[in-house]
Amino acid sequence: MTDKPASRWSIFKKLVIFQVKLAFDALRDLFLSPISFGCALIDIIKNNPDEQSYFKKLMTFGGKTDLWLNLFSQHDYTPDDANKSEERTISGQEGDENLQKNADQLFDKIEDLIREQSAKGGLTTSAKSTLDGVLQKLANHPVSKISEKDKAD
Repeated sequence: MTDKPASRWSIFKKLVIFQVKLAFDALRDLFLSPISFGCALIDIIKNNPDEQSYFKKLMTFGGKTDLWLNLFSQHDYTPDDANKSEERTISGQEGDENLQKNADQLFDKIEDLIREQSAKGGLTTSAKSTLDGVLQKLANHPVSKISEKDKAD
């Protein structure tokens, strides 16, 4: 019975992170779409080769933001990766692009801050308790039970 709240929180956390990432992705697309027309137009007017193409530079930037955003978690990150990246930086070697900081690391830091506040007995503890109670009530009254009751009426 104690596994259910932990599982619920894990799913809830993944949902919130996914929604925030979707919002970031949408904002990025809104900005890059008109910029891409401008870059392509400049390349057409100047007849820029690929190595000087503004559009190609924009595409490279977009690819890097995809890696950073990691919307569908295709690029797994582990704490060991961060240590490897730091070691390469210290030794003067260039780090692998996949090992650079990304949105998942940002969310991990936010989660750590929330856990710290929760351990101190802050507002997040009472909010978590309230949300756990609401989720438990929803689990006790699934939609199928409600719809069956409505059908009987």
